[in-house]
Amino acid sequence: MEYRDFEYVLTIYQEKSLSKAAEKLYITQPALSIFLTRLETQLQTQLFERTKRGLVPTYAGQKYIEFARQSIALARSFDQELCEIQAERKGILRLGTSPHIGSIVLPEVLFSFQNRYPNIHLAITEGTSLTLEKLIDNNELDMALMHLPLLCEHAGYTRVSDDRYVIAMAKDNPLTRKAYSKPGFAHLFLDPALAAEQQFILAHPQQRVRQISDRILRHAGIVPKIRLETSSVQSALCFASNDLGITFAPESYIPLFNVQKELAYFYLEDKYEAFWTFCVVYPQNVTPSTPARFFLQETQRLFGR
Repeated sequence: MEYRDFEYVLTIYQEKSLSKAAEKLYITQPALSIFLTRLETQLQTQLFERTKRGLVPTYAGQKYIEFARQSIALARSFDQELCEIQAERKGILRLGTSPHIGSIVLPEVLFSFQNRYPNIHLAITEGTSLTLEKLIDNNELDMALMHLPLLCEHAGYTRVSDDRYVIAMAKDNPLTRKAYSKPGFAHLFLDPALAAEQQFILAHPQQRVRQISDRILRHAGIVPKIRLETSSVQSALCFASNDLGITFAPESYIPLFNVQKELAYFYLEDKYEAFWTFCVVYPQNVTPSTPARFFLQETQRLFGR
C-alpha cells in the first residue's frame, strides 16, 4: 500500500462522494473510481457502500481508514525527524487560527519564531474552531490556536491560559442594580440566573464563543430568549450597548472594540464555568517538529498565565 492510496481513501471518506473527492484530489472521477475498484480487488473486500447519505465505509473500510491515519501520522513524524537529523531548518509549519486569536498572538510570536527559523515558511489557515478541528483531525494542520472544548477525536492540546467571561448589558438595565462586589476583582459580579426573562444576543451555534455562552446559560437554568444572532462579538456588544439585549464575551475582548454607548460588564461566579481556555491543538499521534515545539513554547511564554 502506498501513501497515495491512504490519501485517496481518506478523501473519499471525508467527502462521501467520488466526484467531490476527485475534485479535491485534482483527478478525474473515472480515475478515482478505477483506483477504488482496484484497491478493493487487491484487498478482497469492500471498503465503501453507497447509501442515501453518500459513500459510507464498511467495517473493513473503517479499519482501513484508521490504519491510513496512523500510517500518515507515522510517515510525517519520520519526515520531521529525518529533517532534524540532517540539521536542516527549511520547511513549512501549517498553522490554523481563528482571525481574532491570530491577530493577537501571531504578531508577538512570529517575531521570535522567524528570528529563530528564518527559512521555515508559516502557512496560516484562518477559520472557525469547527473548521480547524476538522483539519487537525485529518492531519492537514501541524497545530492550531483555539479554545476549548474540543470535539476532535484525534487531537492533543497544550493549555496556554484561561480567560474569564463577562455578561454585558446597557448601563441603564435594571439588572445592574443587583450586582455586588468582591475584593480583588476589576468588575462587579452578577448572577446570570436573574436574567431569565431578558432578551439575549448570542453568536451562532457553531462558534466557540456561543458554546461557552450556552454552557453558562445551562448552568443558570435558562432557556434563552434569543433576539439576535451574530458572528461578530463587536456587533453583539454594540447591540447590547443600545439595549437590544444582553450578551456574553471574553474579558480580554473588552478593550478591543469600540461600542456606540457605554456598557456595563459583570463577572460571574465560578459555578457557571464562565471562562474559556486558550490552547495550542495538534494531531495526537504526530510528533511535533522542533520548530513547532518552539512555536508552542513561545506562545506559552508570551501569553501563558
